[in-house]
Amino acid sequence: MRSPRRLTAVLLGANFALSCTNFDLEERIEDTRVLAVRNEPAEIMFSPLFLLPAAQRPPVPLPTTEVTTEIYAYDPRGGRVSMSTQLCPEGTDSSCRLYDKDQDENFARLTDPIRSEVAALLAPQKTFIDIDDSSAAGRIAPATFSYSISPGVIDFFQPKNAAGENVPSIFPVLPRLAVEVDNETQRSEGADVFKERAFKRLPLSLDLADSSLGPDFTNQLANGLGVRLCDGPVPGEDEVPADAFEGKAECLHPRGANVNPGLKGFRLESTIVADELTQGVLEGEPDLGLSSLVRASAGGAIAITPVWQAGAVERYQVISFDIDSSELVVVNRVEDLACTWYSTRGNLSLTLSSLQFNNERLGIVWQLPTDAQSGEQDTLVMVALDQRGGTTVSEINVVYR
Repeated sequence: MRSPRRLTAVLLGANFALSCTNFDLEERIEDTRVLAVRNEPAEIMFSPLFLLPAAQRPPVPLPTTEVTTEIYAYDPRGGRVSMSTQLCPEGTDSSCRLYDKDQDENFARLTDPIRSEVAALLAPQKTFIDIDDSSAAGRIAPATFSYSISPGVIDFFQPKNAAGENVPSIFPVLPRLAVEVDNETQRSEGADVFKERAFKRLPLSLDLADSSLGPDFTNQLANGLGVRLCDGPVPGEDEVPADAFEGKAECLHPRGANVNPGLKGFRLESTIVADELTQGVLEGEPDLGLSSLVRASAGGAIAITPVWQAGAVERYQVISFDIDSSELVVVNRVEDLACTWYSTRGNLSLTLSSLQFNNERLGIVWQLPTDAQSGEQDTLVMVALDQRGGTTVSEINVVYR
């Protein structure tokens, strides 16, 4: 739930040069905000055996994956906050509010113990938190929830036909995780903004090249779908440059699940000119860690560029459908990291930095406010996304001299 003032600013800002500054900025952290939802792991790969009815599967152990979800929510005003999450199947409304498992025919067909496993997973989780954070942004923490994705749960989330049978699909299944944050203190005091909702997809992807099943089984399965399997992993940058790698592929390489972007911290740039910041994906050792506290003067500027772990930009493949040939095709892709920036005060040279649209730069310049008093603080939050559900969040806190 966003303030009407902020919504108006977003709509008008695309068409008009505003003559006043009474509108909330989307990048400004002033009230209840949910800036990111991060799952670990970011993706779950499931066995091709799930393409078969459960009764027809060989007696091969199938794993249960424990997923930890961390909510990055903020409210600099403080207060007592309720935070809730709910997981629901793909195809339901984004907030999960219209989903009721007791009205779901697929859930009604389940029997114990799987029915109990799925019921526990779908049950809303709720916690109450008193905001007590040293940063100006007012991080609402701890904010961690856990989910067990068992074989029965993966079966439940699979597409179904009218009889409730799994419909084999090689495309990812995307159940939704809905989040609601409600600042009950601000609500009781009559604040305009006290609640925000967000959602996150949890990709469940078929591992068509699952090595644990042996090459005979996986090759036969892939050939039946019109896809050929490769012998080795996706080639690295030293073998095939990125511009030569992207595009239609001849075969499907074995792969692991997507991981959240490996951010190490930030480099403090020697320039405060945005167009002179470091180009490309910067690796090495950072000047600032993932959660840093620095001292600065009011009216100053901080220029930073994210520093990543080696291999943070992943190469991957997707299976797509070619309309012209009516065939499944394998496509090579390279992640394009995107960083969204938020601050409690000051001005940002960019609110979204991406290699694809930002002249090959991921960094920004943060112009600090001129009216900040000694001892006051401000916070900069960066949310990094990798296009496949991977998320990493970092904060820089400034104390004014």
